[in-house]
Amino acid sequence: MRKMIKALIFDLDGTLVDSETLHYRAWEKALLQNGVPSFSFEEFLRFIGTSNEKVAVEHIESHNIPKSVAELVLEKQTIYMELLPEIELCPGVKEMLNRFHEKMKMAVASSSHKKEIMAILDMNNLLGYFSFIIGGDMVQKKKPDPEIYLRTQSFLQLHPDECVAFEDSVHGLNAAKNAGMYGVAIPNMFTKNNNFDRADGIVASFKEVDEKYLSALVLS
Repeated sequence: MRKMIKALIFDLDGTLVDSETLHYRAWEKALLQNGVPSFSFEEFLRFIGTSNEKVAVEHIESHNIPKSVAELVLEKQTIYMELLPEIELCPGVKEMLNRFHEKMKMAVASSSHKKEIMAILDMNNLLGYFSFIIGGDMVQKKKPDPEIYLRTQSFLQLHPDECVAFEDSVHGLNAAKNAGMYGVAIPNMFTKNNNFDRADGIVASFKEVDEKYLSALVLS
């Protein structure tokens, strides 16, 4: 029997919305307030596709910050939430969601905390497109571990090979592939040099993704 794609699952930061520079600005300010004199954008790039907790752990250990991971993440998150009105959608997002929202299930699986995801989607009138939203604070293991995708697939009540995940980073792509899903990379200026060898497809924007494209994925 021919395989069919029944669900599309999206990363958020760098995939649906152009938010990575805002995450960087929030971390730079939060770390400076805690005695870290310099946090370059090049250093931040190492953390794209991972989690706030990973940034916090490394800097608490390297700079002896006398706070818990949760406390430092909350400080950064408070700064970040104030920047949310500056966020813009990535190219082709609204058209992509409109193209498929009555044809397939759609979900968001992001390393960001759920309250950030909900605020961003609500602000951009995107909440109604998704049947399930899971944040990094809802799983124990972060990308590239497949936990977040396995939980999403379970909620959608589908097999992994009935799902396509869209990710901008190698960590996210590997999480989807480790869960047994199809993975499409959609690199941006910050992740264009990631190794996407495991990707089932690579696109420049969502404008390239239509029914014909998804059909070709399962035949390749």
